[in-house]
Amino acid sequence: MFIDKITKLTFGAALALSVAVPQTASAKELAFAVFIPAASPTIREVYQPWVDWFNEQTEGTDTSIKLFAGGTLGRNPLTQADLVANGVADLTLTVPSYTPGVYPDYDIFELPGYASNTAEGSTAVKEMYEEGLLRGYEDYYMVAVYSSDAYMLHSKPPIESFEDIKDKKFRVAGQIQTAVIDALGGVAQNMSALEMAENIDRGLIDGAMTDASVAKTFRVADVATNHYDANLGILIFAIIMNKEVYEELPQEAKDALAKSRQFIIDRQIASYSAAVAANKEAWASEDGSTLVVPSEADQAKIAEAVKPVVEMVGAEASDGLIDAYSAKLEDIRSR
Repeated sequence: MFIDKITKLTFGAALALSVAVPQTASAKELAFAVFIPAASPTIREVYQPWVDWFNEQTEGTDTSIKLFAGGTLGRNPLTQADLVANGVADLTLTVPSYTPGVYPDYDIFELPGYASNTAEGSTAVKEMYEEGLLRGYEDYYMVAVYSSDAYMLHSKPPIESFEDIKDKKFRVAGQIQTAVIDALGGVAQNMSALEMAENIDRGLIDGAMTDASVAKTFRVADVATNHYDANLGILIFAIIMNKEVYEELPQEAKDALAKSRQFIIDRQIASYSAAVAANKEAWASEDGSTLVVPSEADQAKIAEAVKPVVEMVGAEASDGLIDAYSAKLEDIRSR
């Protein structure tokens, strides 16, 4: 009898714990890993506002997001998806083009002469992803996908025409940018964004191929004061989430994530477009800086020079994807 009482008490305590533990364990702080500097305008104006908004939407569900910027959970931009796959982070910022051959459909967005700004690029990639046109990231939950502004050439020596690109060394990131610079007659130099300004300042390279916001954020414009405003492609960013983690979230959190894609794109377009416009205006008016918009003749030369790159990317991407991209941009511009 005494043993029966002990057994009943033990079972009762275990049952109480089994009810109580899941309530505590269900509290989930999702780690969001971002490799870009914590002081970046994108952190301040896009990612942190989104995190704050999400946490307001999910208040009372014991689910929240915490931002880890500046590579706190992993600095290498090439291995960000691994952080999610390995459970180091729950969400992370990735750049498809940083891992050549893994996401070939996303390479089309880096082609010169297509999307000319953040709004066109972000809207196109989001809608094409939602329409099921883009392969890649099937193993993850796609929180958001969006773009940078159009790449430009930022250089220490002046570039006033297409011919001035020849033999100049430009920092690039990834195989598509490399192919584009090579096609334009320049010399591609792969290195991290953190190395750009120092290498230009030391004369090891002549400039960098990046958009106007990145050029300002990473101090490229401080040492490369000549800007050739050619439409040389855009960079795609994707915020991805571990699928198993996503499936375990309460419905309120899933609903907030469903709305997050548009929230992030709206913030990206507003903040990025404003930064790019302000930078270009300053470069056009400040003493010691130049802003050159290629002539129609130069634009035609650029388009002709990069045709082999377009063919190479098109061959690796899904059939008809570049045509679908062109059609999507025409649709966006007509709205």
